[in-house]
Amino acid sequence: MKNQSPWDLSIREFTERAGSAKATPGGGSTSALAAALGSAMTSMAARLSHRERTSEQRANIDIAEQEMTEIAAACERLMQADISSFAEYIEVSEKAESAEDESLLHAAKRTIQVPLELMEIGVRGLNSARGIAEATREHVLSDLGIGIVMFEAAVRSAYLTVRINLPACTDKRAREDYGDRADRLMFQAERLKERALNEVMQALEQAAEQQSET
Repeated sequence: MKNQSPWDLSIREFTERAGSAKATPGGGSTSALAAALGSAMTSMAARLSHRERTSEQRANIDIAEQEMTEIAAACERLMQADISSFAEYIEVSEKAESAEDESLLHAAKRTIQVPLELMEIGVRGLNSARGIAEATREHVLSDLGIGIVMFEAAVRSAYLTVRINLPACTDKRAREDYGDRADRLMFQAERLKERALNEVMQALEQAAEQQSET
């Protein structure tokens, strides 16, 4: 991307490049963007929920806010890492003399490790978003729910990227370890999303009941 960070592109520029015939930004970058949007929605819901809350609720919200700040920074780093790792793999594969070339194996592993890190970030976001629905103000509960959905989408997107890149890893043991790790993270994300969204829906229903009584 001519030394320009993908993070500095406009939404229009990013989507146009993602939709072009170029390989990057691709699935990994899209996963990073989804997780960043998840952190933004969750952060907004937290920051608008400080008033009229107990000290314990405010403490939980503060923790969530800090987590979202760190997640957003990680997403920016990993988006660039995803683009760089794929570019490195293409460059090395053109020069490698065989599929067993050590530099090619290293590059192939990197195209798997980055989306695995993105999966971990998405799971971290889901863990943080869980448990703050009760403390979230009624008018931003939907935003919290959207953040949860985006985090799960980020994990699923990165999971697909891991899966498509796995065959390029000629180290059988590493390939199996990567696959198992991805499966575990995907399972975690699915369960966390279900629980977190249930918490949001319960909070929405309670808010609706209270509003109907007034």
